[in-house]
Amino acid sequence: MKKTFNQLAIAVMLFFAASCGTNEGNMTTMGIMKDSIFAAYPTIAAVTINVENDNNLIIAIGSQDYYGADEYTRQKLAAELAQMANRLFGKDNKLEHGKIMVTANEMNNEPQPADALVSQMDFVTIKRQ
Repeated sequence: MKKTFNQLAIAVMLFFAASCGTNEGNMTTMGIMKDSIFAAYPTIAAVTINVENDNNLIIAIGSQDYYGADEYTRQKLAAELAQMANRLFGKDNKLEHGKIMVTANEMNNEPQPADALVSQMDFVTIKRQ
């Protein structure tokens, strides 16, 4: 039931997503993505999202669970978040690169925490699929 609710919440948020390309659109989409991450990943306690030059997405996540996980798990999370971002920012988005930065600090509000473990996102490959 909970999984169904999370999937429904994400579907509704995706429906109302704005496309990438304008600062207002990016801000709206980043807010929707942040809410979507919290809904889909309940062990994530903090999320900060930044888009640089409309083509580089940086997501800082505060989660002791993901910080303590292996690289495979963090890379899987990065791939899932890249798919989510690609859908939310729209089919004509300019995203090319990205990374998630996972910190153990569940109160994190820094865009690039010093202790972060970094996993890369590849939007070029995602867009080819």
